[in-house]
Amino acid sequence: MGGRGYYQEWGKEPVELNPGDMVYVAPETKHWHGAAPDSDFAHIAIMNVVDGASNEWLEPVEAEYDARRCIDEAAKSM
Repeated sequence: MGGRGYYQEWGKEPVELNPGDMVYVAPETKHWHGAAPDSDFAHIAIMNVVDGASNEWLEPVEAEYDARRCIDEAAKSM
């Protein structure tokens, strides 16, 4: 929808997201997504509900998010 952000699946590198990008997340894929440090991030999520269950919220992602922010800040200073 708008802004710039990141999406990352467990064990993989983060992917930058920009307006118009689409991401398919397969069922039971552990992942996180959030805004880039210098941007807001709005998105639309469409989920299927199967047998009364849709998603499972896991632990907070502060460590991964902070690491991504450090990488962004370092790249800007180069």
